[in-house]
Amino acid sequence: MHSHQFDHWPFADAHNTASFSTTKVVREHLPVLMVSHDADGAWQFLDASNDEPGEALLVCMACIYERDQSLEQIADLPLGWSAWRQEVGGTWERFENPPEDDDEDADSTD
Repeated sequence: MHSHQFDHWPFADAHNTASFSTTKVVREHLPVLMVSHDADGAWQFLDASNDEPGEALLVCMACIYERDQSLEQIADLPLGWSAWRQEVGGTWERFENPPEDDDEDADSTD
C-alpha cells in the first residue's frame, strides 16, 4: 500500500484509480506525451515512442500525476478522447477517438 497527498486533485476519478502506462514511463521516466480517456473510462498515460513502447503496466493515477502535475490540464478529457503534446509544458492537442467497431458488425452477413 502507498498513499499520496495533494492539496488539489483535478481528476473526477479517485487518486488510487488504476490506469495504464508503460515500463518506459514508469521505470525509465520518459515523459507522458499522450493521454487517452477511453470510452470505457480507463485512462492511459503514454510516452511518444513508436519503436518499442515497452510493456504495459497498471499504475495508480496519483503516481503518474505526482511526477507531472501539468497533467491537470487534461483532467477534464471526455470519455473517448485523447490528447497529445510534443513536450512537457507544451500545449495539449485534443481529439476524439474513432468509435470502435462492434462485434455485431463483424458477425453480420450480407
